[in-house]
Amino acid sequence: MKDFYELAQRRQSCRNFKDKAVDGELLVRCVKAASLAPSACNSQPWKFVIVTNDEKKGALAKLVQEIGLNKWAEAAPAFIVVAEEAAPVLMPIVVEHYDSKRYSEGDVGMATAYLILEAAEQGLGCCIIGTFNDADVKALLGLPEGDTVRAVVALGYAADESVRQKKRKDVSEIAKIID
Repeated sequence: MKDFYELAQRRQSCRNFKDKAVDGELLVRCVKAASLAPSACNSQPWKFVIVTNDEKKGALAKLVQEIGLNKWAEAAPAFIVVAEEAAPVLMPIVVEHYDSKRYSEGDVGMATAYLILEAAEQGLGCCIIGTFNDADVKALLGLPEGDTVRAVVALGYAADESVRQKKRKDVSEIAKIID
């Protein structure tokens, strides 16, 4: 097993894919990894749609380009759409004191992180896309109206496998130690 910090350093957004299909088993493995993410009251408020059909991929690529971004998405060999369920099941005492969807968005975010880290572990490049119309993506993929599409993840083999240097804030800017 690779060192987690090394994996986190190596994972990056990929916007240039090889013209090579991704084995469906690898995509399912990414979803399996995502399903292991923690969630409030083990509610698992996520759904994943793996898109490899050429017609659906083309239509989805167009939806993520609606404001002129993500032209590269047309070349993505696969997509995994990450959605949040309409009403996650939480413990009654939690629902009594807090909104039932209070934790769902964060839970889905953690599942997405697990998904993309597993993709990197499997040698896949990916990019999380957030520019799309929720209703249009749900209609294309037959998702329930009450669900919320949180991300469209493009996946494939990177055309350039070199790892770019990450530009991140220094830990001193983002962390505070209280002892």
